[in-house]
Amino acid sequence: MSKVKISELKDAPSEGSGKQINLTHPFTETKYVLAIFCVEEKYYVMTDECRMCGGSLGRLPDLRGMFAACSRDQCLWNIRRGSCKFDRSSVTPTYRVSVMEDGLYIEI
Repeated sequence: MSKVKISELKDAPSEGSGKQINLTHPFTETKYVLAIFCVEEKYYVMTDECRMCGGSLGRLPDLRGMFAACSRDQCLWNIRRGSCKFDRSSVTPTYRVSVMEDGLYIEI
């Protein structure tokens, strides 16, 4: 695992919002589409794909407390754990976020 910068602090989402991030890992060149959210002054990052229908969680963020709603079918995903509210066996990857002086980093 390595720490990868995903956002400048000035570009991070504000409280109660989120956004989509397209990331290419600097070493492996693997492409990721991630969703980043800010809730209760903490940042949460998860894969930006609803495992039920393939919709986005971060492109048009719809936060409902600790849940992000899918843009297609309104399925709710726990941004802390990555689990679907209605089917906890369905899980999407989440990433630990570190806030540093020069931006936000995830372990990936």
